[in-house]
Amino acid sequence: MKKIKEVFILGNHIQALGLARMAHSIGLRVTIYNGYGASVARFSRACKAFHLFENKEHLLQILLDRNGPKDTLLVATNDDLIGFMADHFQALEQRYYMSIPRPDVVQLCFNKRDTYKAAQQNGIPIPETHFPDSMEDIEKLGPKLNYPVILKPAVMYRFFHATGKKVYFCEDEEALQENYRQIVKIIAPEEVILQQFLSGGAKTLYSFGSFFADGEVYGGFIANRIRQKPMDFGISTCFARTVINPQIQELAIKFLKTIDYFGMSEVEFMYDESSGEFRLLEINPRSWKWHSIMNILDIPLFEMMVRYIEGNPMPQKINEQDAVGWIERLTDTYVAWGEIKKGRLSIGEYLKTLRMRKESAVWSLRDPLPAIMYIIMSPYLLLKRN
Repeated sequence: MKKIKEVFILGNHIQALGLARMAHSIGLRVTIYNGYGASVARFSRACKAFHLFENKEHLLQILLDRNGPKDTLLVATNDDLIGFMADHFQALEQRYYMSIPRPDVVQLCFNKRDTYKAAQQNGIPIPETHFPDSMEDIEKLGPKLNYPVILKPAVMYRFFHATGKKVYFCEDEEALQENYRQIVKIIAPEEVILQQFLSGGAKTLYSFGSFFADGEVYGGFIANRIRQKPMDFGISTCFARTVINPQIQELAIKFLKTIDYFGMSEVEFMYDESSGEFRLLEINPRSWKWHSIMNILDIPLFEMMVRYIEGNPMPQKINEQDAVGWIERLTDTYVAWGEIKKGRLSIGEYLKTLRMRKESAVWSLRDPLPAIMYIIMSPYLLLKRN
């Protein structure tokens, strides 16, 4: 009988802290491996060991040099390290229980050209999307488009590391051609995606978070990610609230079944105000920043995954609680103040979200040190991310 006794968390930041606390709560020993030492998660009482690695080659050596019984679950907190796990899936699988789907499924999730094609083939709405391979394609498409549009990479994490941007915003045909010239200096033409710009911002951004295996959702919930940094094309959610939306749930489950997914994931949708449809944006094949909202909902996706791997699946549970929140208070205060100054958020609306029953990203009365260290280290962490 399989028995998981330990979890190795690869990576850092709030995802690692949330995962560490969840693993500790079900009796697992937690070890965190990260590429730099400024980690709030290392100060948690849930973290029993913290190790630095120099690069991915060094990390692989550490993991493969480990001897002993196969009783450890391997989890990663960002796309770069999910890709690392997928690249070395066969070797790592010999020593560890893997929290990710098959490498071909990871690739489909990472490469949005593949993601969108799979969605189109299975009747899942996406924004109007084109896959230009040359400037000639751009010139042919340009006069036919409804502007504004965006240019973005098929594989986001590599592009974002290189540029600090998620997309190029194009107001007209001239901007489209100029931005295309810029983007192909960074990525190959076959990685470029041209897409309809969906207006509405964060208030129309929704995600279905779940643990999914064998064509079934074991646990799931939907959140409206109403505040993020930056508010347009955000890279970091700072306030999310649960919603009940059968349409999003149905679309997300259909997509997860379509790609034969395994593991925890966040499937992102945006509401298209012009058509009244929810359109698939992407899927994150891992835990995500606001995943610890599962604690207050009592839908333990991480434990569900552990028990499933052990061969003892837990009962299925889909969230039925509306307007339950999650907050990363430091970032959210900064974002909300900026929105209030711009006139896009009223003080009353802001205070209403603060009065919600909610889960804190970092603060815990039973584990206060990470929150204290987060405040102390916040200037460095801000510089590190930028």
